[in-house]
Amino acid sequence: MLESEGQQPAAPASTSGDAVEAEDIQEADWRLIEEPQPSPNPDLDLRRSLATAERQLAEARLQISELEALLEDLPEIFERKFTQRLQPVLERQEQLLADNRTLHQQIQRLAPAPGEVRLRFNPEAAADATAGIQLPQLPQPGRGDRRSWGDRSERRRRAA
Repeated sequence: MLESEGQQPAAPASTSGDAVEAEDIQEADWRLIEEPQPSPNPDLDLRRSLATAERQLAEARLQISELEALLEDLPEIFERKFTQRLQPVLERQEQLLADNRTLHQQIQRLAPAPGEVRLRFNPEAAADATAGIQLPQLPQPGRGDRRSWGDRSERRRRAA
């Protein structure tokens, strides 16, 4: 069965029930495709296709020039992005260097000079150590065999 002139025939209709699904699938694939008609004026068709090709060429050249401009800008774009991402890292590095200098100055200030000997003092250890150490009791002057200063001074007066 033929459709209008210049069109391909449609898919044949199936009468079986199982073939209905296959027919639906085939109908989806079959489309009416117009066949090109021979033109009464071939020069007009040639001019139209030439104009279309020139328009496509102009669009392609415009797209190429835009892409070339983008390529020229890419190094600057990458450098700007790199700088933006590097900035926090550099700030952190500067902070760490400043902290390092401060700590180094503290070490230099607290370190003993060459030849200087410093004793360590731990207040907590000192409190514990003095509680456990018993110092000997010294005899008081004037008791026992020892004479007091007063006794000595009397002896000197008598000898004189």
